[in-house]
Amino acid sequence: MELFLSTDLNSQFLIFLAHYTRLVSTGRVKLIVLSNQALKLKEEGILKFPSIPSLVTEDAQILTNVFSIAQYLANISFTEKILIGTDNQTLGQVLQVFEAQRKIQGESLIDAFLQHLESRVFFVTNHVTLADLFLYIHTYDVVSTWNDEQKSGKYVHFFRWFKQIQALPQICQINRDLGRIDVKPASPFPSIGDASSTSKKKNQI
Repeated sequence: MELFLSTDLNSQFLIFLAHYTRLVSTGRVKLIVLSNQALKLKEEGILKFPSIPSLVTEDAQILTNVFSIAQYLANISFTEKILIGTDNQTLGQVLQVFEAQRKIQGESLIDAFLQHLESRVFFVTNHVTLADLFLYIHTYDVVSTWNDEQKSGKYVHFFRWFKQIQALPQICQINRDLGRIDVKPASPFPSIGDASSTSKKKNQI
């Protein structure tokens, strides 16, 4: 089956998920990232796609909703019980992230879940779900710009969760394969400039 993508964050998430569920390595899903020229032809109506991303399923259906595509990939890879859960409460919490992202992005999306992640290792259960993978991809660009103060200050709990996801062996491998660089932890020591400034203050006292 073919998964038609662009370079937007929803597409990046689905690429990540297709690798995570091993559907790419087993050959069940072919990833087709449309070029800018192809996307322009789509906008002009020459290429007929309902939207991007789109998944052409094994029974010739076309799925365009990002959660529906993710759910389908989880189902055919037999990871649905792990990634989505087996009860409505878990499903509802997973969907909460997808619904929030439709309305807010970037740092606002992070702010929305700061309190939720204060005492959690993973977003919903005691293991990775679609909520973790989706939120990780959709906040990576913001988190990768944070300085030490942000990582250890206001966003300390979110960054702890982010590092936990990033450090999982399978995710580490996918990041390497896709060329995504791990975000570095906050430095345990002040920079030389900070140390110099502190020393000057002491001398002035």
